[in-house]
Amino acid sequence: MKDLPQSLSPTANFIARHSAVIALAVFAVVGAAVFDDYGVSHDEWHQRAIGYASFNYILGDEGTLLADYDHNRFYGVAFEVPLVAVERLLGLEDSRDVYLSRRLVAHAFFLAAGFCASLLAYRLFGSRLIALLAMLLFLLHPRLYAHSFFNTKDLPFLSMFMIALYLTHRAFRRDTVWAFALCGAGAALLANIRIMGVMLFPAVLGMLALDAFYAVKRGDGRLKRVFANSGAFLAASGAALCVSWPILWRDPLKLTEALGTLSQHPVDIVTLFRGEPVRWPDIPWDFIPTWIAITTPPVAPLLAALGIWQVARLCAARRRDALANSTARFGLLALACLTLPVAAAVALNSNVYHGWRHVYFLYAPLCVLAAFGLRALACLPRPGFRAGAFALAALGIALAVVQMVLLHPYQSVYFNSLVDKSGLGARWEMDYYGVAYREALEALLAMQPAERLAIIDRNDSVTLWRNTLFIPEDDRRRLHINFDFPSFGFSHRYRGDAAIWTREVYGVPIGAILDTRAESEAAHRAAYAAARASQADASAGGFDMYADGGALTYVKDGCAEEDTLGRFVMSVFPVEQSDLPERARGGGAERELIYFDFFESGAIFDGGCVIVRDLPGYPISHIETWRYIPGESRAWSAKILIDESYERYRSALASLSGEPAIRSDFDVYRQDGALVYVKEGCAEDGARGRFFLSVFPADPADLPKTARDAGLEHEPLNFRFDRDGAVFDGKCVGVRRLPDYPISHIETGQWTESEGELWSAAIPLDAYYERYRDALASLPGEPAMRSDFDVYLEGDTLTYVKAPCAESDARGRFFLSVFPADPRDLPRSARDAGTEHEPLNFDFDQYGAALDGKCVVIRELPDYPISRIETGQWTEGEGELWSAGAWVGD
Repeated sequence: MKDLPQSLSPTANFIARHSAVIALAVFAVVGAAVFDDYGVSHDEWHQRAIGYASFNYILGDEGTLLADYDHNRFYGVAFEVPLVAVERLLGLEDSRDVYLSRRLVAHAFFLAAGFCASLLAYRLFGSRLIALLAMLLFLLHPRLYAHSFFNTKDLPFLSMFMIALYLTHRAFRRDTVWAFALCGAGAALLANIRIMGVMLFPAVLGMLALDAFYAVKRGDGRLKRVFANSGAFLAASGAALCVSWPILWRDPLKLTEALGTLSQHPVDIVTLFRGEPVRWPDIPWDFIPTWIAITTPPVAPLLAALGIWQVARLCAARRRDALANSTARFGLLALACLTLPVAAAVALNSNVYHGWRHVYFLYAPLCVLAAFGLRALACLPRPGFRAGAFALAALGIALAVVQMVLLHPYQSVYFNSLVDKSGLGARWEMDYYGVAYREALEALLAMQPAERLAIIDRNDSVTLWRNTLFIPEDDRRRLHINFDFPSFGFSHRYRGDAAIWTREVYGVPIGAILDTRAESEAAHRAAYAAARASQADASAGGFDMYADGGALTYVKDGCAEEDTLGRFVMSVFPVEQSDLPERARGGGAERELIYFDFFESGAIFDGGCVIVRDLPGYPISHIETWRYIPGESRAWSAKILIDESYERYRSALASLSGEPAIRSDFDVYRQDGALVYVKEGCAEDGARGRFFLSVFPADPADLPKTARDAGLEHEPLNFRFDRDGAVFDGKCVGVRRLPDYPISHIETGQWTESEGELWSAAIPLDAYYERYRDALASLPGEPAMRSDFDVYLEGDTLTYVKAPCAESDARGRFFLSVFPADPRDLPRSARDAGTEHEPLNFDFDQYGAALDGKCVVIRELPDYPISRIETGQWTEGEGELWSAGAWVGD
């Protein structure tokens, strides 16, 4: 087929010959006109931080990049580091300028990949029309076009994939060492940008192996050339991979760790799919194919399907040498690159979310197959059929362009005609990257041009804040974002009117729904007057704090703007732990955190600052509050004891009776299901450090599951005095509730990290003594073992008895080795340690008591059949004090 008709005029001939370049110039002009229309995606700030970590590492700062806790260190930075370098080279400081520069570079890279798509199609089929349409198919995918501006990890990977496919075809076509070296460098950069790119390595090496096979088969002397090409590919790819990936400089084997980490990305994100929230590892097998099918212009997959038929046709024509270096073989490579990653993702149950953005790179081989489909159209027997088919393909591309114009700047939420648009937002994920926040902020700023705005979004305040970085600096200063993380237990309470903005696409609100909060000056003046009429409960950092009327009021005279910066925090401790809201209990928290900004709950007038913040409705023990600036330490902090807290401790003191259960630095009393700690003549520094409290149940079955799972035999209820104590009337008083199950005994004390244990003591409770008296009364006839302690065996219980005995006779540790009758019953921990017995060593104060002149120990045995028992007592200074053994059962 002739590429161009001979009858074209010189001008038309020039346009036809350079159609791809002309189209690319048009794309560049359009991109320059619209590149600042898009909002900031959730990942942009994060990706820039990843790039900066490696950029600083290159300059000698190792700290951030090598932090073992951060899986992000495994992200390749072949694209991010150049973005940072451009930013530094241009001396960009303002965040808006930084993001604009990143978008220009990212989109230019996307356009370069589109040009490579046209070059590849032209080299494959020698048709400028097919080359032009292939480039248009690649660049005019609505979702990918939008992402090419603000997605600097998935889109650069797609772009590099198309460039790498072009370099691969070029290398096998030219068959030179330098072409394969360039191909190797491209494959390395592809794997660097996203680790999935390593799949190109076995593909290229497999095709080289096929070339070697055909060289031997034909005996044409090309085997040396194939080996040289293979060496050039491997050497260049290895060098490029190491040079472009700083994490590999110290340890190249980090590459395998990166493969393991990023193939199962450790992020838990919910995605809306067919109306159901899904998350890894419960991703449906058809997740990726479905998303591609409904969000890609239909013309592309239809042409790709036709292209697969064309590849099969070419392979059938070549038969035995279909896998030789040919157009058919490259078509098979494109088909493998399209299908095998999807199959691998399904087989490995890879973590995917946010539609199919993790596999946007699949669109590169799909476009290659679509070019094969265009080639099939060009082979139709009649000119009229060919013209009509190409016209339909062009129409499909044109319809995608119309949709892109109508959706601008939200092409990223494009759905094709296969999807019913009614109720779209209830069935499919829409603006998951949060780019609509930018327009939301601009709309709100236009609504209230003269005011400072405090804004909250209950879905994603982080992305909301990142979009403030893209608006002009003057407007940025007017905005104060409240970060609200309900999943972490942070709470929010607001007053004022809400300003709501939404943007609809396909009739679905995809934009942000934002609340602006502003307090009236009159309300703050009233709060200020009421506060100044009473005595402050606490003061710090120039702020006086008043807890009254269900609110905490902060007042500062002579207030400057810097006093309003950063974040204010209230840490609210309830009187009863059961009052703590469920959302605040994660990770064993004992308090509710309330975060807020000054311009959300405060006001400035007459040179003073006033903040009013509601308190929770439950009874409060005390409040800790502070202000901090992100990235810096606390500016100040203070503690406020609420009236209910004082009353609780005064009531505990007034109702004390009898002798304390423990006399030590603190006297400890048992009282109404609680322990009361009292120290006379005490200042708050006398209650420094932490108090430990270990509660041993009378019945081990009552031990909470968390303690059993940790391998403990007691429930740890350690506490800080500032949580469960107060200082007043010259006394330190602490109150700590006990569990409601029967308790054997309690161990408690006080310690600091610098001084170690300050004091400790044990409290045997009634249930504790009763258990040992019952054991003594029900001893069987003769002991199973006689020594310093007589040891009785009854059922699955050992009872140790020594008389006469004082508690000092039970010093050191008791060892107990249990040999199972069947070695397979031995616990895994013992087998791994290489022993033939289960060690159940213990201390006397864990399982024993001294009463009625006797020392008594009760120790439960495992429930598997036992062959033999060895036990005894030893100390570090004296060694073994006694030992004995006995055969059990048959």
